[in-house]
Amino acid sequence: MSHTGSEATAPRKKRGKLIAGIILAIVLLLGIGGCAYIASIGAAWNNGTEKFSGSEFPADDGNVAKVDEFTKKVQADKEALSKDATVTNDAGKNNATENDKNGNGIADSVENGKVTARPAETGATDILLLGSDSRAGSAEAATVSGQRADTIMLLHVPKDGSDAYLISIMRDTWVNIPGYGSAKINAGLNYGGLDLQVATIEQLLGTRIDHIAEIDFAGFKGLTDELGGVTVQVPLNFQTDDYTFTQGPMHLNGDQALQFVRQRYQFSDGDYQRVRNQRIYMNGLLDTIKSKGAFENATQFKSMVETISPYVTVDSGLSAGEIAKIAAPYIGSGGVNLHMMTLPNAGTGWSADGQSIVVLDQAATSDLSQSLTNGTMSDYISRYGED
Repeated sequence: MSHTGSEATAPRKKRGKLIAGIILAIVLLLGIGGCAYIASIGAAWNNGTEKFSGSEFPADDGNVAKVDEFTKKVQADKEALSKDATVTNDAGKNNATENDKNGNGIADSVENGKVTARPAETGATDILLLGSDSRAGSAEAATVSGQRADTIMLLHVPKDGSDAYLISIMRDTWVNIPGYGSAKINAGLNYGGLDLQVATIEQLLGTRIDHIAEIDFAGFKGLTDELGGVTVQVPLNFQTDDYTFTQGPMHLNGDQALQFVRQRYQFSDGDYQRVRNQRIYMNGLLDTIKSKGAFENATQFKSMVETISPYVTVDSGLSAGEIAKIAAPYIGSGGVNLHMMTLPNAGTGWSADGQSIVVLDQAATSDLSQSLTNGTMSDYISRYGED
């Protein structure tokens, strides 16, 4: 069922944001379904999705157009930036390395707010998938004062069309925010907007972000319900205010699925389990899509896109044609194989100013950067594993 007029925009104003992997789903559907579907969904996708307004990406030199409050914050913290201190690790492990002498997980070469140029193009496609929590409840995504990235994932599609990779980044990961200094990675969205969030992740991973997509709660639930629900492999028993989740396969409707991917306080390892559950849902989503025979009925496929697109915000370059281009290597091949992982870290700890943080594994992050750039992600997965 399509949405028009105020019905299409109202859910966006009322609800927060959460990533659901809709871009990957569409890529997969195009890859399996073939070119006949492209014309069918093109208008629905291009006309139905909302586009970010304002600056989406940093300049080539890595600089961003900072908002006034962000500029004031930089000036207020100028003295603190010169005293970036060693973090305390909960496990008592000394994380100092030759390239990270204070052991805070941030390479010394980009400490204290250093701004670096955007990474070069490699031919691969990297899509940043963001979910944000709006403090005001109605702030626009491109003028994101008062918001933080609640969920951060990178979808990496290699140049040669081989297996794709979905990398979760813990939202409390302690990183360098270009022009600001050390902070949790999700602070970039709040302090400087979408372009600063992109600059932060590009610097962290050493890979250029080509596109950005954001999905709200209603879109997540709509996608799940449109598919008739999604079966997930619940990893352990837990309860929410509304539902009981039992270990093993469970078929979830949209509302159940939303609660499944959002919970963290029920788990001893909190956000670690939450990002695993998000990827468990992704696996269930892909299995469901495959079991549907890749929506061989073009009318049904188009209906789903019409239902979801009003809740999706993307950069202006992520058109149906661009998605078809990304999907081209997978057309006729049976779809994309997806490897999922969390950015390696050295556990939780405390920042010098008392914040609870996730400490980067600086060496593993450096290896990941090289693998993304060199097209050797299969080797990286062999070494570090996947979820």
